[in-house]
Amino acid sequence: VQACIKALKDCTLSYKRMCGLNAWDRAGYDMHGLPTAYKVMSKLGMKNKDYITKFGVEKFIKECKKLSLHNLELMNKDFMRIGIWMDFDNAYKSITNEFMEGEWWLIRRAHENKRLYEGLKTMQWCSHCGTALAKHELEYKNIKENSVFVKFKVKGKKNEYLMIWTTTPWTLAFNLAVMVHPELEYVKAKVGSEVWIIAKGLVGAFLGSIDKKFEVIGQFKGASLKGLKYEHPWKDDIKPFDEIKSDKLHTVVLSSEYVDLSEGSGLVHCAPGCGPEDYE
Repeated sequence: VQACIKALKDCTLSYKRMCGLNAWDRAGYDMHGLPTAYKVMSKLGMKNKDYITKFGVEKFIKECKKLSLHNLELMNKDFMRIGIWMDFDNAYKSITNEFMEGEWWLIRRAHENKRLYEGLKTMQWCSHCGTALAKHELEYKNIKENSVFVKFKVKGKKNEYLMIWTTTPWTLAFNLAVMVHPELEYVKAKVGSEVWIIAKGLVGAFLGSIDKKFEVIGQFKGASLKGLKYEHPWKDDIKPFDEIKSDKLHTVVLSSEYVDLSEGSGLVHCAPGCGPEDYE
C-alpha cells in the first residue's frame, strides 16, 4: 500500500518537474510511536508496559529507533526498485530532534495566534496498551449485527414507552438520552395495553413489520418531547445510575442532524461515551 501511495506522489512530482517547476521531492517517514512501541514490545517478549521500565526506558527508545531506521532502509530499497525518484538521502524522520522541534514550533505559533483550546471528546481506548488510539491505529473488519428496537418507559407513566432504535445494541448499557427531531411529527400509538411514542412517518413501516395492530391517540411535534424523562430498562441492574445526580440523565434531547425518517422509529438511542456524534 505504501509503495502505491509513494508511486502516485512520484507521478505528480515528475509531472510538475517536467512542466518546468521546481518540485520539492523530499521523501518522509512517520515513525508512529504506538505501533512502533508495540512491535518492539512483541519482539522483546514484553506482555505489558510495566516491562518497559524494567528493561529501561532509554534502552527501549533506542530499540524503537533501531526498528524504525531498519524499516526505513527496507522501504527505501523497495521504492527505488520500482523506480520512485525522490530525495531519499534527506528524508524527514519523525524521530529526529529537527522534526520534533518543528512540531513544537507549530504548536507554539498556534498558541500565540489563539488557535488552541481545551475541550473534551470521545476516543477509542486500548486496554492492553493503556492509551487512546487514533483512527489510523485501529484495525477494521466488516461484521453483521442486528439492529434492535427497545422500549424505554416514560417516567411517571404506567404503560407509556419511548420506542428507540439502535444499530449498536452493545452500547445500550451506556444510554443517557434519547434523540428526537424537533420538527418531525410524532404520535402516541395504542398497541394492546401499552402506548408507544413513535415518529408519525415510521408508524406504518415499524408496526407493520412486527404485525401489530395499533390506534393513533395523539399527535405532536418532536420539540414538545424535549426534557421528557424516562427510565433505563436496566436501571435496577446498573447501580452507577443511582450515583449520577443530574437533571439531564435519561431525558429526551433534540437533534435535527442525527434523527430522520430513513429507518428505525424516529427516536434514537444516545450513548455519549460511545461515539462523537452522541457526545455532541
